[in-house]
Amino acid sequence: MSSGIAVSDECIDRFNELRDEHKYKFVIYKIADDLKSIVVESTSDDTAKDASGNSKEEPEDDYEKFIGRFPENDGRYAVYDFDYTRDGGKRNKVLFFTWAPDNAPVKSKMLYASSKKDIEQRLTGTALVIQATDKDDLFYDSVLDTLNSRFR
Repeated sequence: MSSGIAVSDECIDRFNELRDEHKYKFVIYKIADDLKSIVVESTSDDTAKDASGNSKEEPEDDYEKFIGRFPENDGRYAVYDFDYTRDGGKRNKVLFFTWAPDNAPVKSKMLYASSKKDIEQRLTGTALVIQATDKDDLFYDSVLDTLNSRFR
């Protein structure tokens, strides 16, 4: 079911910059107040990266800043440029997140659920979808375990 809420071009542009240029570590999207479009709410601070586009911080620190930006009582979508190590090698995957906390209003949860397919289809190239309803679903180690089990 589609909500009829449009995905703004800026959403696609910021995603492409994250995926192709690694300009951002993450991009967070929200449904605009007028309920007509999905817009960029925020991006990571690009000053947290060096000239090569690599993070200056440990992956867990970047990630903690990312999940700290999700509101306690409203939904969001996000993409995250997830760096991790497996079998001694550095790996990277772009993850798509749907945040719909249990204590969000029913209307908000319904709008985010019904618009998810539209934004997910427009953001091509994500490796994994993480659906979270509380912060426990977002723990770094939990996401890493899911990623490692999916990409062996």
